[in-house]
This record gives sequence, structure tokens and C-alpha cells, in this order.
Amino acid sequence: MTDEQAKAGFQGSETSTSEVVFHRQGNDPVLVAIPGTTSKTTGRYRRDQDHTLTSVQTGKRMGQAGTFTVQVKPSGAVASNPELDPLGDILDDDWIDIVMRRHDRVWHVMRGLVDDVRRSISVGGDGATSTVYTITGRDFQKVFEQTPLWFNKHNQENVDGALSLKAFTGLPTITGDPAEAVQGFLIGFLQQLQTLGRANWVPPSSLENILNNSFIETIQRDFQLEGFTGIPARLGINPNLAMPNGSAWALAHEWSDPAFQELFCDLIVDGQQARPDQEAPISSTGMGVFFRDKPFPTVEILDEQGNPTSGIQTGKNSPWFSLPMFTVPRQQILESDVGRTGLERLNSFNVGPQIVQEMSGSTIELSAPLWNREDIKHHGLRRYDISSHYKTQGASLLSLSVIQRYLVRDWYMMNPYLWNGTLSLAVGRPDIRIGSRVRIPGASTKEDETYYVEEVNHQWMFGPGIKTTLGVTRGYRGTDEALLLAMRDMASNYQVPDFAPPLPALTEIPP
Repeated sequence: MTDEQAKAGFQGSETSTSEVVFHRQGNDPVLVAIPGTTSKTTGRYRRDQDHTLTSVQTGKRMGQAGTFTVQVKPSGAVASNPELDPLGDILDDDWIDIVMRRHDRVWHVMRGLVDDVRRSISVGGDGATSTVYTITGRDFQKVFEQTPLWFNKHNQENVDGALSLKAFTGLPTITGDPAEAVQGFLIGFLQQLQTLGRANWVPPSSLENILNNSFIETIQRDFQLEGFTGIPARLGINPNLAMPNGSAWALAHEWSDPAFQELFCDLIVDGQQARPDQEAPISSTGMGVFFRDKPFPTVEILDEQGNPTSGIQTGKNSPWFSLPMFTVPRQQILESDVGRTGLERLNSFNVGPQIVQEMSGSTIELSAPLWNREDIKHHGLRRYDISSHYKTQGASLLSLSVIQRYLVRDWYMMNPYLWNGTLSLAVGRPDIRIGSRVRIPGASTKEDETYYVEEVNHQWMFGPGIKTTLGVTRGYRGTDEALLLAMRDMASNYQVPDFAPPLPALTEIPP
């Protein structure tokens, strides 16, 4: 659709369908499912051999595992004998692929694992019975959430933390930089656990695009680090990782330096983040783990000497302006519920590694705030404090704190002026993914609106078709150039206060 068609109110006919494929693990001591066999949901009539899909719901939010709920009626060919119903062989941790189609175009929207299977049998007034299966689960992020980094001392699996250290072999410290830490928890530990016969997570053979029938190798191939710059350079400072506890995902997120990075799972298309006007058939998709700098816009950042910081993309070169941009015509929006709140107002940014807290008062410059005094006069002090697990590679921590103060200032100083909420669409948009931007063209003389997509929910039902709801943040009405100009004006109001030496001690108490 062209911009001219979008602004003119062009709306074509809507035809949407959905398809679900179940992939069985098999080799279960109780159920009789054969490994690698599948059940499809393309049935439409009682005589069809395939089962009939009645509804699908998928939801994906930034940083959280995606969820799905699927309702299926068994094929009429086996309705008279439920024991032969292959849907009865679906078990937890069987895999699922969910596909949605719109206007004969196809998008693979979720690949995940089953958590729960429920069968509901109801009897109608005419005595006929109706059987419906409800299957719920999570996307492939579940693998990381279900993998505990636990070692059996009684079996000598991790004496003196030896196995833990193997996961970080060759790194300058136990964690290295944030990218090395994340890959260590999500891939390195799984590789080491695999040598013990645990956490293999071997996918069914019927799944497409699985490298060497190995989940770990597939994730390693599809790991997305394109948006991670490692600037400013930093290393982990906590040596207690020799004996980690918790799930692989929880620890990876904790050590991802989440104030400055994004970590999330989603399907990739042809080896990269999904792009506008790009179909996503199962044959072209992979299971991607995205780890990148927060892609928000920044203005010019100066170091402690007042020189431009090298390596950090600022202004129109900020990664914000190269994110995939999906156009959502206004006539596709059934309901827009967005707003802005002073509860998100921030006017004092304090950044410092944890190690600063244990150092003497001579390091007070490291924890000096970057604040807007005029804003504080009107709205009070609104602090944003960050205590990072990471320090600089060099001897000076000052440059790290200075750069990171400017980064968080630029990302969050515009909070009171940015919109967030939900966009409920009257149509399905299975092409839109989290971590991208959407643009709503302005009507007549109104300016365009742009948002950051942090949540995508699809609902398909037999009859109404697909409906999509987007959770959006960082909304701005106007051009990208106008946004940058407003940011520069706002940034000019921030300064670092001068250090004030303590007053001399009083020799006597005044009357």
C-alpha cells in the first residue's frame, strides 16, 4: 500500500486464515505418538481427515516469553472413536508452529512448546457431543526459562565451579562484556550441560530449519548481535558467577546490562529481523535471540573533556531511525487508547557501577547527577538511578559514567511528551513484530504519528478472521527531524552540578 492510498482511506477486502501444526517428541513411555509425526488443522468439514481449527490467540511482549492458546475440534473421521484421536497424543514440550495468512500472503507468527492440553466434551440439546481441545504454551524462549543452571554436587558435576568456568573459557573475566555474558548463559551453559546428558532439548525431526537436529546449534546460528556495539566498553565485576543459580534466561537478563541493552526472542526471517512487506513462510524463518543496544535516539554525546564520543551513533544516525517501520493506515485502527503521564517524568540521572558504592568519597564525581534544575523547580526531583554490574576496561570509571548518563538522559528525558498505550486494529497484521516502529499517516493536514512496538497480540477465530492489538510506547506526532530538534532543546537544560566541599565542622552550637 502506498502512502497516497493510506492517506486517502484505501481499504481492500479482508481474507484471513490461520493454520497450526503440532510436532510430536514421541518416545514417551505412556503415549503412543511416533517421534516427528505432525497433526495439521486444515480441516473444514466433518469428513476431512485433518482437524479443524476454531480459534488461535498469540501474544508477544518485549523480553517475555510469547504465549499461545489454540482450540481445535478433532477430525470427524475419528470423532466416533476418541481413543484413535491423534490430538490425544499431544504432550507438554511437544512443539507447535502457528501460521497466519492474509490476502494469500503468509506469516509464521510463533514457534513454541506446549504447556497444557485440555479436552472439553459437551452434549447438545439434540444429544450430539462436541469435543474441543484447548492447547496452551509458550514460544521457544521457554527452553531458556525451563533450564536451571544447577549442578549436582553429589554427582561431582560442578566441583569447585569447574563446569561453570568452562562455559566462559577464554573470556578475560568470568562474564566478559554483556554480549559474552548473555551468550554464555544462553548457549555456553547449555552446551556444557549437554555433556552431562541434560538440557539437550532435541527438537522433533519434523521442524524445519533446525541445524543438525539441535536446538543449541540452531540458536547459535540465529543469534542476533547486529545491534550490539559494546560502546562504551565494559566488563563484568562480580566474581560470584562461578556457582550460579536460577534459570538461564533470568541470569542472562540480569547480566545483559538491561538499563542499556534489549534482550528478547522472536522469529527471524531470512536470517534477520522481519522487514515491512516481507512474507514469512516457515521455510524462511528461524528462532532468533536478539541482543542489542537500546535503539532509542540520542543527541550529540560529549566525553568528560567535552569531545564527541566516538563510536556511538547520534542524531539522524541513531539506530532508532533504521528500525523496521510498518505503516498502519488510520482506517485500520478500531480503537486507539494512548496517553502520557507525569509519573514517567525523569529529571535527574544517576549512573554508576556497583563498584562505586564500595569506593571512598574521593569518587564522588562518578555518582554526580545529570539533572534539569528548572524542571526540578516545577515538578520536584524525579531520580533515575542505575547501578550496573559492569565497569570499564581502563583505569578510569569516569568516562563510563559520563557516557551512560548522557545515554539515559536522551532516552528518557522526553517521557512526559511521548505517548504510550494500545492500538486495536480492525484487521490482522501478522507482519508486525516487536522491537520495530509503526507509522500512522496523518489525515489531511495532520502530522504522522510514530510509535515503538513492545507488544503484539493476534486473535483469529473461525469467521471473523484475524484481529491484531499492538502495545506501543514512545509515540510522537511529527517528523523525525522535529523529534531530534525537541531533544536537543531539552538536552540543553541539563548539567552536572559542581562539587561542593563539606562545610567546616561547628566548634560550638549556636544559640
